[in-house]
Amino acid sequence: MGMPKKGCDIHGVLIVDKPEGLTSSSVVCGLKGWFKAKKVGHTGALDPMATGVLPIVFGEAAKYSQYCLDSNKGYLARIQLGTATDTLDADGVVVAKKAIPAIDETILKLVLDALTGSLMQVPPMVSALKHKGQRLYKLARQGLEIERAPREIEIFSNELIGFEAGKGWLDIRVRCSKGTYIRSLAESIGQSLGTVAHLSRLRRDFAGGYSIDQAKSLRTVESVRNKGVTALVKLLHSPDTLLSHLPRINLSEHECMMLIQGQKVSGNGRGVCDTMRAYFEEASFIGLVTVDSGGDIFAKRMLSPAAAGMRGSSDIGR
Repeated sequence: MGMPKKGCDIHGVLIVDKPEGLTSSSVVCGLKGWFKAKKVGHTGALDPMATGVLPIVFGEAAKYSQYCLDSNKGYLARIQLGTATDTLDADGVVVAKKAIPAIDETILKLVLDALTGSLMQVPPMVSALKHKGQRLYKLARQGLEIERAPREIEIFSNELIGFEAGKGWLDIRVRCSKGTYIRSLAESIGQSLGTVAHLSRLRRDFAGGYSIDQAKSLRTVESVRNKGVTALVKLLHSPDTLLSHLPRINLSEHECMMLIQGQKVSGNGRGVCDTMRAYFEEASFIGLVTVDSGGDIFAKRMLSPAAAGMRGSSDIGR
C-alpha cells in the first residue's frame, strides 16, 4: 500500500532512537512528511546533543501524550569535570575552568548518594520553560538571565557506572521524575566535588514505560517508507501503552458507545477512581474514564469510534 496524496489517519506510538544533532521537532516533521500523517507529535523533547528514547505519537495517541510527558525517565550521562559552559552541556561556550581535585570511586559514590532522593533544582536558562510567554532558551540567546524558582524533583537512583580520573569524566545511570534536568545535575555534581562541570553526553534509555530496546533508528523507519502506511503501522505500539500504569476496566460494546457519545453508564458498584483505561470486550482500548462516588462511569479522554476500532470502522490505526 503506497502513500496517499492527502494526509492519512494513523493512530499509535512509534519509539524512535533519536540520533545526535537533530531536534525532536525535526524528527516529528520528518516522520510527518515521510508517511503523510495528519497528526504527529512527541511526548517530551530531547536536546539536539542527546540521543535515545523519543516516543512519537500519531493521530489519536496524541490525546494521551501528557501521561508520557509526566512519567519517570531514565538516562545514561557522561559528566566532564573541570570545565563549565553557558548551556551546562557540550553544545555551549566554555565560561569557566577549575582544577579537578583528586577523586576516586568512594568519593564519587558519596556525592551521587547525596544527590539522590527529593531535591530542589533550579531549571537551566537554556530550557523550554516559559517566562511571560517566551521560551527561556530564546531569552538566553539574547543574553538575558531570568530568575528561576527552584522546583522539587525526585532522583530515584544515581549510579556510578564508570569514570576516568585522569581525563576528569564520570558516567552515571539516573532514574528520575519528570522535570529533572541532567545538565543541572551535572553542574551540582561538579560543585559537590569542588570544581565545575558540564554534561558532555546524554542518552535517554527509558521514558514512559518504553525502553531503549524498543526504539527504532530513523534508518530503520525510513526503510519502510516506500512500503507505505501498512508497514509503518507494524512498527507502532497501541495508544494505551502510554497508559500502562493506570488501572483498567472492561466494558460492553453498548457501554463503550454510550461513553464515546458522552453519556454516563453505571459503574455497578466499582470503587471511585479518577482515571481508568477502558476496553471493549477486554481487547480494544477506547479511552480513559472516571468512576465517581455514586458508582457512575464518565468519559474522560476517549478515542474516536474509528480509532477505537468500534463496529463499522475500517481505520488503519486500529
